[in-house]
Amino acid sequence: MSMSTGHGAGSIVEWRDSDDKLVQAYLVYPDGHVGRIMTGVVIVPDCAGFSTAYVRTFADKLSEQGYKVIVPELPTTGATNDEWTNSGMFRKWRDAAVALEPETLDRVERCRDLLKQTYEVQRVGILGLGYGAEVALRAAPSFDCVAVLSPTALPPSAASSTPTLVVTGDRNEFIDSSHVKAFLDASHEATSSAFPAVRVRVVPGQRHGFALSRIADEDAATLAIADILDWFITHLHRFRVAACTSDGDPWWPQGKNGPFYNAGLGLWQQQRAEWIKPVLPRPPKRPPVPSETIFEGLSSMKRTFELPQPMALADIVELYVDIWDINL
Repeated sequence: MSMSTGHGAGSIVEWRDSDDKLVQAYLVYPDGHVGRIMTGVVIVPDCAGFSTAYVRTFADKLSEQGYKVIVPELPTTGATNDEWTNSGMFRKWRDAAVALEPETLDRVERCRDLLKQTYEVQRVGILGLGYGAEVALRAAPSFDCVAVLSPTALPPSAASSTPTLVVTGDRNEFIDSSHVKAFLDASHEATSSAFPAVRVRVVPGQRHGFALSRIADEDAATLAIADILDWFITHLHRFRVAACTSDGDPWWPQGKNGPFYNAGLGLWQQQRAEWIKPVLPRPPKRPPVPSETIFEGLSSMKRTFELPQPMALADIVELYVDIWDINL
C-alpha cells in the first residue's frame, strides 16, 4: 500500500486487488489526534466517484468531528448530473455498477480492514451517498452502524439488524413512500430487538441529492447532515465507546480513546491532602476580648501590658494606629 497527497485535507492511498488492479481511496483524519482516534467511517460515494469536491469535503468534515474517514474509488464512475435526474444514461451506468457490485463490496471491506488493522480503529460505520447507499446497505452486516443519504434504492433484501439511518427527500426521483415502508417492514423482521434498528428521516420538499452537490435549501441540507452526525455519535462516538474499552492504564482510565488523566498529579494531591490533615484537633476558638479593654491597656503609661489572650498581629497594629491618631 502506498500513500500520496491529493485534493482535500487528506491523502490518496493505493493498493493492488486480487486481480492486480490498482485501487485508490481518499483517507483523512485529524492530525491533532493521530493514534488516538478509535472510530472510523467508510464513505461509499455516488456515481461521480471519490474525487468530487463535495464527497471529499464531506469526508473532511467528518474527520473534523474526530473520525478516521476513507472513501474508496468505485470500479466505474459516471456523471453526477445523470444520477440527479434519473436519466437513461444513469440507469445504464447503474446496470454496469450492479454487475461490478461484488468488486465494490470487496473494496469497501478492504477499507474497513485498513482502518481497523493499520489505523487502530475499533468501531467503523459506513455512509452511502446516492448510489453508494445501495452498496452501504448490502455491506451493513460488516459494520457497526449505517447511514445513507439520498439513496437511489432501498432494497428490502438489504435490510439488516445493523443500526441504519436513511435520510431522503420526499421528492426523491428514485424512491417513494412505498419503498420506505417495505424497507422498514423488512428491517423490523431482521432484528430481534424490541427497538427498531432503522430510522428514516424524510425531508419535505427535497429532491435527490439535496444535501450533496444539488443544494438548493441550505437549512434542509444542514439538518440532514446533522442527523447523520448525531447517528454516528450515538453508535460510534469515541468517548462513549472509550468507557468500555479501558486497558488498565492509570493515565488513560477510559481507554486509549478517552480523556487523559494525570496520574502523577493525582497521586501528589492525594499525598498532600494526607500530609496537611491535622493530627490533633484544634482547641476551640476563644471568645473575643472587648477592644476597649485592650485599648486602655495599650494606651496606659505602664512599661508592659500583658494581653489577656493571644491576638492577631493585625488587630494589635490597628489598635496602636488608633492610639497614635488620638495622641496626635
